[in-house]
Amino acid sequence: MGATPARHAVPALLALSLATAQPVSAWPVTPAPAPDLFGGYSYTRAGEAGLHGWHVAGSYPLRTSLRLVGDLSGHYGSFAQADLGQLTFMAGARWIWAKGRFVPFAEVLLGGTRTKTSVALPGGSISDSDTDWGLALGGGLDYRVTGPWAARAQVDLLVLRAEGAWESDPRLSLGVVYRIGE
Repeated sequence: MGATPARHAVPALLALSLATAQPVSAWPVTPAPAPDLFGGYSYTRAGEAGLHGWHVAGSYPLRTSLRLVGDLSGHYGSFAQADLGQLTFMAGARWIWAKGRFVPFAEVLLGGTRTKTSVALPGGSISDSDTDWGLALGGGLDYRVTGPWAARAQVDLLVLRAEGAWESDPRLSLGVVYRIGE
């Protein structure tokens, strides 16, 4: 019985693999993902009021494309002669897709918002505060500028359960990212 081509192909492929093999030290090394810190300007709509403020966040890599996120933002302004303040605190997961200088991401966060409203009256003031729980769905894009520094644009939809009803408000943030250890 004659030899089949497959019978000769296996030893030939094995010989070729051994001849072109490289030591593990010559393999390209993918750098480990680094924790990062973000800080910047933020804008949100709370009902009909436009509020300006700040946004800080940090993330820690769990896997190459999955991160644990802590997120804190504060927004302030006035509407209908009332002073408004909003502090949002959330945590969750972020998925990233690194493409060279561009790093798009999507995230899901759970947490709450502490809202304070005060109205000045001729004989004093009236104020009220409330904590509402909910989530944020969003995403953004980091643009790696140089070394550990990047610029970030981010959009989230804050979905909160407030006074028995669901509310959803957009949050837009622009700022800088510092990758620790890069």
